[in-house]
Amino acid sequence: MKKRIAAFVLVMAMVVLALAGCGGKDSSAPVVGKWKLTSIEAAGMTMSVDEFLSMSGMSDTTNEMEIKSNGKFSMEMVGEKGTGKWEWKEPICTLTDEAGDSVEAEYKDGKLSMDLEGVLMIFEKK
Repeated sequence: MKKRIAAFVLVMAMVVLALAGCGGKDSSAPVVGKWKLTSIEAAGMTMSVDEFLSMSGMSDTTNEMEIKSNGKFSMEMVGEKGTGKWEWKEPICTLTDEAGDSVEAEYKDGKLSMDLEGVLMIFEKK
């Protein structure tokens, strides 16, 4: 049951992130580029995205994001697509939706980490 709850939280967090958009740009920011979700940390467990999605029955999904030098981003997570704008203030890349809700991704050691509702999603550059 805990695995199903964690899967539900992850999917909901990804949907929120996929619908995000924000303002500002910095074409020299290290976050510019293509990113792939590679691991998940939730409920005291860490696993690869492939393992997690396989357990959840969602193994053939794209989980990527592109942060563009023009201040925009696009992403596809668990079949949901989203676009928007991003803002860089080292070491944080902030994504904010039209309603004013924001998601922060910390850039550290060449990775982007987003904590959404207690689920840590870790992205690595492609």
